[in-house]
Amino acid sequence: MFSKIGKLAVAGALSLSLLGTSYIMHETSKVEAATTTKLPDNHTIHELKVEWSKNQPQGALIHVGNRKGTLLIRVDQPKDSWNIDWVNWAISKPTMVSFILSGNRDFISYEKSPFVFFDKYLNNGNPRPWESGTKRLGVMKFSDFSNPSYYAALAIYLPQQYSNDGVYWFGGPVKEHGQVKAYFFENVDVSEEAMKKAYTGGTFPLMNKVMWGKTELWKGQLGKVTIKKQTTLWKRLDNGKLEKVRDLKVGDEYRVYRYIEERNGLYGVGAGMFIEKNISSVLYETPSKRNLNYVKIMHGEI
Repeated sequence: MFSKIGKLAVAGALSLSLLGTSYIMHETSKVEAATTTKLPDNHTIHELKVEWSKNQPQGALIHVGNRKGTLLIRVDQPKDSWNIDWVNWAISKPTMVSFILSGNRDFISYEKSPFVFFDKYLNNGNPRPWESGTKRLGVMKFSDFSNPSYYAALAIYLPQQYSNDGVYWFGGPVKEHGQVKAYFFENVDVSEEAMKKAYTGGTFPLMNKVMWGKTELWKGQLGKVTIKKQTTLWKRLDNGKLEKVRDLKVGDEYRVYRYIEERNGLYGVGAGMFIEKNISSVLYETPSKRNLNYVKIMHGEI
């Protein structure tokens, strides 16, 4: 696929992408406008430090700090321990299980004032009687029980800091280090939006797009080129020769998926199309490690 990136404008706070229009040009020269969204930009996301709680009740310590916004937690199945809980859940397909977040790291009790219980989808979002000490409720969803590597997705909006040191204990059926991953969207409540993206092939916790400036960064993308001076877009024919497609305009950006050592060098922009390397007319850039990491997270690779 040969893609041109359109201009984007900053959007509101219920979408991971920026509001704008992206144009996709197929080999048939058909132009389509992408759907616009309203989730916050990926740069508002923080990947949080998560520690295995060794000297306290089994679970994880999530370092939120003094941030205010939405805490997203992903719990994967244990890799080394026997996951009988997860096996049973795949059979029973529950809507929720007992995960708890607490600001009290010295004494954790499921019966006495848990900080938050993830059962908003149960009992119309009302805590059960023994949970009278609950301060806030979050939401929870399993990705897809038909997938053997399904996971639990949880989200809670924190309008203030509830722990003195900003470290929260997260517990439940968590058996080993690495099962829990945590992320934070500052100054927005995207709890419900996050749940809509928790499914096999979904993009929880990043939910929608990873933006790189005005460009959406795609999986498998090596970099992007920006046209500085009018230059030619080439197409490789079946006989290996290059045929001119059209002239590219100054300011246009194109995703790069491959590089070929021919002529001065050719940037492959998809669908058999190429742009010739020329530092005076074409600016080539590679994405930051941070954004590449976001793409891996979005696709559940780390």
